[in-house]
Amino acid sequence: MTAALSIEHLNVSYRTPGGLVSILKDISLTLYHDEILGVVGESGSGKSTLAQAIMRLLKPNTAKVSGRVMIGRKDLYALSSKELRALRWKDVAMVFQSSMNALNPVISIQAHFFDTLLAHRPHLTPQEVEQRTQYLLQQVRLNPEIARNYPHELSGGMRQRVAIALALALDPEILIMDEPTTALDVVVQRSILNEIAAIQRERHLSVVLISHDFSLVSSLAHRMAIMYAGQLMEITESGGDDPTSVRHHPYTEGLIAAIPQLMGDQVHIQGIPGEPPNIAELGAGCPFNDRCPKRLDLCQSTPLPVQTAKTFIRCHAMEDREEADHDG
Repeated sequence: MTAALSIEHLNVSYRTPGGLVSILKDISLTLYHDEILGVVGESGSGKSTLAQAIMRLLKPNTAKVSGRVMIGRKDLYALSSKELRALRWKDVAMVFQSSMNALNPVISIQAHFFDTLLAHRPHLTPQEVEQRTQYLLQQVRLNPEIARNYPHELSGGMRQRVAIALALALDPEILIMDEPTTALDVVVQRSILNEIAAIQRERHLSVVLISHDFSLVSSLAHRMAIMYAGQLMEITESGGDDPTSVRHHPYTEGLIAAIPQLMGDQVHIQGIPGEPPNIAELGAGCPFNDRCPKRLDLCQSTPLPVQTAKTFIRCHAMEDREEADHDG
């Protein structure tokens, strides 16, 4: 498989009155062509910062970024502002978190598509833009007649579909989706994600699907990247409908155990004990150390092993068990 997107040793630190605070630490991963890569973790794990860093949306006066983000042979952080504007939405597009509330309330849905399309393809005629708008709305299962409506006249699910259609307007090869179903009910969430999967298969898109909901993403993604406290804990093949069928990091096991299971008339939820750490006060060891049921003495002080393979688990306890099994 060839890479659509490569992230190499990406580090992001936010500028605060007290100095730089590291948010993403040495992130390296690859999104392959025609693949859905799920990125999952608790709130504050750095998922949205990762999405913004991929798109080069973090302002230099608020964040310090190092590392490389490669789309094909193009390093996004080596491009000029003009080159970057030309690349966004044409090569890589993004559906933002709560993007259904980001539509301009004073212009029609059709006007949103006019602005997006003509900014990159000024040669298009009004008739061509209208035809393109109708096609895109139909692709996300919306009646093309809503193009004349304003955002407030649509439901939350319809606005979210419009946001996805806008992201697809210029036929990007890569689509970054940051919590695309936030604030929607469960039925609408599943409907939209099924449509995303269908569009991905039809267009052979490469998709980064970011969410805090492990069960929702694992049923769609080909691989899962698990983040905790700004670091990658695991990249694994998706277990589909049965995520327990795949061997996992202790943190991932905790996320899976927290998925509600229907047991008779009762719903059983097993949460992860403790709270996520203060990311500004992390030590040298594993950030999950204080909450991990499998921790070893070295987990507190020894940095996690560096892993850059297609799938990996960064865990001292699991490495120790693997060595013991091999010796036996």
